[in-house]
Amino acid sequence: MTAKEYCTSHDAIAYYSGLSGLEIHGIEYGVDDYVYCASGAWVGKYSYHRVKVLYSAKGDAYIRIHGYRIPLSDFIRI
Repeated sequence: MTAKEYCTSHDAIAYYSGLSGLEIHGIEYGVDDYVYCASGAWVGKYSYHRVKVLYSAKGDAYIRIHGYRIPLSDFIRI
């Protein structure tokens, strides 16, 4: 299943106001965790992503999209 198929078939569960609006549609748990998200929610020009969840030295989870580091704690749950 592609990132676009996943995001269009699942409702958003979290939102971040940067990158023209970033919505998380789901989390895939496993050895490596991945987040399915869509950027461009404000402008209506969506770009779909499947990105790996990374961890800082302090243990804080974040994702990296378009070169920006976005902590998962900055997202607002919907």
